[in-house]
Amino acid sequence: MADPHIKCELDILDKLTVILYRSAFTLAAIIMAIIATETNATTPFLIMVALLASTTVHIYDKRFRWLIQGAGLFAAIWFMSGLWQPLALGAALFVFSALSIKEYFCFKVKILLLTPIALAGFWFCLVFNAINIAIGFAMVGAALLAFAAFSKWRMPLHFDIGDKSRYQV
Repeated sequence: MADPHIKCELDILDKLTVILYRSAFTLAAIIMAIIATETNATTPFLIMVALLASTTVHIYDKRFRWLIQGAGLFAAIWFMSGLWQPLALGAALFVFSALSIKEYFCFKVKILLLTPIALAGFWFCLVFNAINIAIGFAMVGAALLAFAAFSKWRMPLHFDIGDKSRYQV
């Protein structure tokens, strides 16, 4: 994972992926806030954001990076297939849960450990038609994702990349 203590030179692609990654957290927070009031209206956008986030993940270990990227890709493909849409949404929410845990391990922001609980709670309540509870979980998830986005935007860009020589291809 990225290391804030290492400052490497960033090329244009590094800067672009970091900006896209941070933008994905920002968009996800906004979309979760919208989902809190319109539970069915924004699934395609959440899938798009999950795909965006999964393609710009800066994790040294390729197994974890590919797991997150694969879930984002699965969410997008499953959504486009028109099959059971809650599964696509669940995969998209998994991406942001995993990224929140990644951010905890990188930067020790403990509150981000609640993100997977809030997003999973939202998904389960949505699937089992407990809409009022789902709205509450969506609002908590939106706040946590907004906190992650805010925290990320305050950091220098090189914090996200870390030591380029440690990335597994």
